[in-house]
Amino acid sequence: MENKQYAKAKFTDVFKYSFGGLGSNLAFILVMSYLTFFYTDIFGIDTMVVSGLMLVSRFIDAFTDPLMGMLGDHTRSKLGKYRPWIIFGAPVLGLLIFLLFTAPELSANMKIVYVYVVYIAYSLASTVVNIPYHSLTPVMSQDPYQRTVIVSWKQGMGTVSQFIITIMALPLVNFFGGGKQGWAIYGALIGIMTTIAFWVCAWGGKDYDKCQPAQDGKKQSFNMLKDLGMLFKNKSMLMLMIAFGTDVLANATYSAVNMYYFKYVLHREDLVPKVASAILFAGIILLPLLPALSKKFGKKKLYWWGSLFSIIPLAVMWLQPTAGVTILMSMMAVFGFISRIPSNLGWAMLPECSDYTEWKFGERADGLMSSSLTFINKFGMAIGGFIASFFLGLVGFVANQEQPEAVLNMIVFLRFGMPILGYIASLISMAFYEITNEKYNEIRKDLDERAASQTK
Repeated sequence: MENKQYAKAKFTDVFKYSFGGLGSNLAFILVMSYLTFFYTDIFGIDTMVVSGLMLVSRFIDAFTDPLMGMLGDHTRSKLGKYRPWIIFGAPVLGLLIFLLFTAPELSANMKIVYVYVVYIAYSLASTVVNIPYHSLTPVMSQDPYQRTVIVSWKQGMGTVSQFIITIMALPLVNFFGGGKQGWAIYGALIGIMTTIAFWVCAWGGKDYDKCQPAQDGKKQSFNMLKDLGMLFKNKSMLMLMIAFGTDVLANATYSAVNMYYFKYVLHREDLVPKVASAILFAGIILLPLLPALSKKFGKKKLYWWGSLFSIIPLAVMWLQPTAGVTILMSMMAVFGFISRIPSNLGWAMLPECSDYTEWKFGERADGLMSSSLTFINKFGMAIGGFIASFFLGLVGFVANQEQPEAVLNMIVFLRFGMPILGYIASLISMAFYEITNEKYNEIRKDLDERAASQTK
């Protein structure tokens, strides 16, 4: 690509915007890592009920996520297109995070009603806030390299979330009194932090989220079928959705059974924060390297190889699930480093797919593209949670007692074997992703020429 100077965001604004990565991942990692365990072992809900809840909520998301993306694209306000949704939706999301981890004294049937209402409301609030947040990435900067840097900053803030959740959750829950009380106070804390983080994020996007007038003075109409048509004709976006979704499914499945693995297989719950630390800090090492690596090798190739090598440490632990602490820590550190590549690159590839949409159809659809990846992100998380809950129930898991061999084997498979299948699916899908470095250079050059001709 020619050394063209693109409009870039100021570093201070990028830093403020990156707080969205903190807010988004606080809730995401908390739900993925502990909600299933909280519902079964603390709130006393059957695993089959939890699995059903995950599925029902995703059917709702199938409609609400793309709708939210299109609403964001067509919003016109003094606060911009995407920021109003973040600003006003954040406190609602924060409140629902608290309610998710609150276990009121209810009858068995009313517990089920409670978790369905609260979880579905949480999912809707998450949609309202997260899709506009991700839609701001291509709006913040036109520079392809800076977009990857912005995503790296977002994911860097995500590692702070990972520290707060995976390492500090259990110690803080115990500090706050343990049990229902400890989880409720911790949920309230995370809800407050999530709200503040998203408000800082919206502040960072203030100078970039502008409502541009329609071309030729024509008012833009809200045509859902037309907008969805742009998505389904974008092969690369569809392949990215599948690859990213199966990676998320892999991570969600092992995260959902992670506590069960340490509690029932190893009988070492004390190792949870230690192993989480190894995964976290290994991932932190990768983050500053990602922009340079993606520039050198290309995002498509880097994503593919990252998914492939993520399989190796999982396979080692699947074969040796009760290996010593040194092997466990080493393999999980390797996994934490390598798996960061596809999990971060998905968001960095999203603006490329938005640029492709503009190049192919003459219209940008940042909200719709972001909503598609956000939906598949939540879908993978829910299916991972569903798989974990369903198969544990299928083999006769009963909380807070010694587990039979069939249950232990299932926990090990879900913790290490099932994620491998997810990464294999990612490899196949990413092979059909069409936007290589060369193709993107062609797209960007053509878009620049169009923009130049319109200003003459």
